[in-house]
Amino acid sequence: MAYMNSAPQTTSRSMLQHMEDQYNKRIDDDISKLVDCYSDIVKIGEISDKDKFKVSQEGYQVESQAAQIVRSSESLLILIKELKQFLLLNDTKTLTTLTEQRSIALTTQTAEIKNVVQDLRKDVAAAIYDMESVYYRSLTD
Repeated sequence: MAYMNSAPQTTSRSMLQHMEDQYNKRIDDDISKLVDCYSDIVKIGEISDKDKFKVSQEGYQVESQAAQIVRSSESLLILIKELKQFLLLNDTKTLTTLTEQRSIALTTQTAEIKNVVQDLRKDVAAAIYDMESVYYRSLTD
C-alpha cells in the first residue's frame, strides 16, 4: 500500500523538477541574450574614426540589439507571470489553510443555525401548548 502512495509523489516530484529545469533554462537563455546584447552595444559604441556608412550601420546594429533586449525582457516578464500563476494555483498549503478556515466557519454557522432552529422549535411548541390550553378551557367553559 505504501508503494502505491509513493509512486504518484515520485511522478509529481519528477514533473515539478522537469518544470523547474525548463524555467531555469528559459531564465538562463533570456539573461544570456540580455548580456550579449548589452555587450554588443558597448562594443559598437567604441570611439574611433568612422564614416557615415559605418555610423548608420552601427546604428542599425544598436537598434537590432535593443529590439532583442526588449524581446528578452518581455519573455522574462511573461515567465514571471507564469510563475505567479503557478504559485497561486498550486499553493496547496495556502489552499488547504483557506479550506480549513472556511470549513470551520461553516461548521460554526451550522451549529448557530441549529441552535436558533431548536430555540424556535421550543417557542413554537410553547405557543401551541398555550393555544391548546386556551382552546380547551374555552370548550369546557
